[in-house]
Amino acid sequence: MAEQDGDDLLRYRSDDDVIAAMNAWRDLPPAHLKLALQFWNDRVTADHELRMVQEKNRNRLDVMGLIAAFVVSGASVGSAIYFGAMHDYWMAGIMLGPSVFAIMKLFVTRKAGKDDLKASGASLGVVSQPGGPQPLQ
Repeated sequence: MAEQDGDDLLRYRSDDDVIAAMNAWRDLPPAHLKLALQFWNDRVTADHELRMVQEKNRNRLDVMGLIAAFVVSGASVGSAIYFGAMHDYWMAGIMLGPSVFAIMKLFVTRKAGKDDLKASGASLGVVSQPGGPQPLQ
Protein backbone atom coordinates (compact mmCIF):
# COMPACT_ATOMS: atom_id res chain seq x y z
CA MET A 1 0.00 0.00 0.00
CA ALA A 2 2.84 2.39 0.82
CA GLU A 3 4.47 1.72 -2.57
CA GLN A 4 1.19 2.47 -4.36
CA ASP A 5 0.84 5.73 -2.40
CA GLY A 6 4.37 6.69 -3.50
CA ASP A 7 3.46 6.11 -7.15
CA ASP A 8 0.30 8.17 -6.72
CA LEU A 9 2.38 11.08 -5.42
CA LEU A 10 4.30 11.13 -8.70
CA ARG A 11 1.13 11.36 -10.80
CA TYR A 12 -0.17 14.65 -9.39
CA ARG A 13 -0.52 17.40 -11.95
CA SER A 14 -2.10 20.45 -10.27
CA ASP A 15 -0.47 22.77 -7.74
CA ASP A 16 -2.97 21.78 -5.06
CA ASP A 17 -2.07 18.14 -5.51
CA VAL A 18 1.63 18.90 -5.26
CA ILE A 19 1.03 20.88 -2.05
CA ALA A 20 -0.97 17.95 -0.66
CA ALA A 21 1.90 15.60 -1.53
CA MET A 22 4.41 17.89 0.17
CA ASN A 23 2.20 18.04 3.27
CA ALA A 24 2.16 14.24 3.32
CA TRP A 25 5.95 14.23 3.16
CA ARG A 26 6.58 16.91 5.80
CA ASP A 27 6.62 14.36 8.63
CA LEU A 28 9.49 12.42 7.04
CA PRO A 29 12.94 12.64 8.64
CA PRO A 30 15.32 14.91 6.66
CA ALA A 31 17.37 12.01 5.29
CA HIS A 32 14.25 10.24 4.02
CA LEU A 33 12.85 13.46 2.60
CA LYS A 34 16.10 14.13 0.73
CA LEU A 35 16.02 10.61 -0.72
CA ALA A 36 12.33 10.91 -1.66
CA LEU A 37 12.89 14.27 -3.37
CA GLN A 38 15.90 12.91 -5.25
CA PHE A 39 13.82 9.93 -6.46
CA TRP A 40 10.98 12.25 -7.46
CA ASN A 41 13.35 14.53 -9.36
CA ASP A 42 14.92 11.57 -11.18
CA ARG A 43 11.47 10.25 -12.10
CA VAL A 44 10.25 13.62 -13.38
CA THR A 45 13.45 14.06 -15.41
CA ALA A 46 13.08 10.62 -16.97
CA ASP A 47 9.41 11.28 -17.80
CA HIS A 48 10.35 14.60 -19.40
CA GLU A 49 13.08 12.99 -21.52
CA LEU A 50 10.64 10.29 -22.63
CA ARG A 51 8.06 12.91 -23.64
CA MET A 52 10.70 14.85 -25.59
CA VAL A 53 11.73 11.72 -27.53
CA GLN A 54 8.07 10.90 -28.24
CA GLU A 55 7.43 14.44 -29.48
CA LYS A 56 10.52 14.31 -31.70
CA ASN A 57 9.36 11.00 -33.19
CA ARG A 58 5.83 12.35 -33.68
CA ASN A 59 7.24 15.36 -35.53
CA ARG A 60 9.37 13.10 -37.75
CA LEU A 61 6.33 10.96 -38.51
CA ASP A 62 4.32 14.06 -39.44
CA VAL A 63 7.03 15.28 -41.81
CA MET A 64 7.42 11.84 -43.39
CA GLY A 65 3.65 11.67 -43.89
CA LEU A 66 3.65 15.03 -45.64
CA ILE A 67 6.54 13.97 -47.87
CA ALA A 68 4.82 10.69 -48.74
CA ALA A 69 1.56 12.51 -49.54
CA PHE A 70 3.48 14.95 -51.77
CA VAL A 71 5.17 12.05 -53.62
CA VAL A 72 1.85 10.22 -54.08
CA SER A 73 0.12 13.36 -55.33
CA GLY A 74 2.98 14.13 -57.73
CA ALA A 75 3.01 10.57 -59.03
CA SER A 76 -0.76 10.52 -59.49
CA VAL A 77 -0.80 13.84 -61.36
CA GLY A 78 2.14 12.72 -63.49
CA SER A 79 0.52 9.40 -64.32
CA ALA A 80 -2.81 11.13 -65.06
CA ILE A 81 -1.01 13.36 -67.55
CA TYR A 82 0.70 10.32 -69.07
CA PHE A 83 -2.54 8.36 -69.41
CA GLY A 84 -4.27 11.45 -70.78
CA ALA A 85 -1.56 11.81 -73.43
CA MET A 86 -2.05 8.13 -74.30
CA HIS A 87 -5.83 8.78 -74.66
CA ASP A 88 -6.72 6.44 -71.78
CA TYR A 89 -9.04 8.85 -70.01
CA TRP A 90 -10.51 6.28 -67.62
CA MET A 91 -7.11 5.55 -66.11
CA ALA A 92 -6.30 9.27 -66.05
CA GLY A 93 -9.51 9.80 -64.08
CA ILE A 94 -8.65 7.02 -61.66
CA MET A 95 -5.21 8.52 -61.05
CA LEU A 96 -6.97 11.67 -59.82
CA GLY A 97 -9.86 9.84 -58.16
CA PRO A 98 -10.95 9.43 -54.56
CA SER A 99 -8.57 6.56 -53.87
CA VAL A 100 -5.55 8.81 -54.35
CA PHE A 101 -7.03 11.43 -52.06
CA ALA A 102 -7.83 8.75 -49.47
CA ILE A 103 -4.20 7.58 -49.56
CA MET A 104 -2.94 11.15 -49.17
CA LYS A 105 -5.36 11.69 -46.26
CA LEU A 106 -4.05 8.50 -44.67
CA PHE A 107 -0.45 9.71 -44.92
CA VAL A 108 -1.18 13.19 -43.59
CA THR A 109 -3.68 12.45 -40.80
CA ARG A 110 -2.75 8.79 -40.16
CA LYS A 111 -6.46 7.98 -39.99
CA ALA A 112 -8.67 6.21 -42.50
CA GLY A 113 -12.44 6.11 -42.40
CA LYS A 114 -15.02 3.81 -43.92
CA ASP A 115 -16.09 6.55 -46.32
CA ASP A 116 -12.57 6.72 -47.74
CA LEU A 117 -12.53 2.98 -48.39
CA LYS A 118 -15.97 3.05 -50.02
CA ALA A 119 -15.02 5.94 -52.29
CA SER A 120 -11.78 4.33 -53.40
CA GLY A 121 -13.41 0.94 -53.94
CA ALA A 122 -16.19 2.44 -56.04
CA SER A 123 -13.85 4.09 -58.53
CA LEU A 124 -11.64 1.02 -58.87
CA GLY A 125 -14.67 -1.27 -59.15
CA VAL A 126 -15.88 0.53 -62.28
CA VAL A 127 -12.69 -0.22 -64.19
CA SER A 128 -11.96 -3.68 -62.82
CA GLN A 129 -15.41 -5.17 -63.51
CA PRO A 130 -15.76 -7.45 -66.55
CA GLY A 131 -17.29 -5.49 -69.38
CA GLY A 132 -15.98 -2.24 -67.92
CA PRO A 133 -14.89 0.66 -70.06
CA GLN A 134 -12.25 -0.06 -72.63
CA PRO A 135 -9.30 2.29 -73.16
CA LEU A 136 -9.74 4.71 -76.04
CA GLN A 137 -7.43 4.08 -78.96
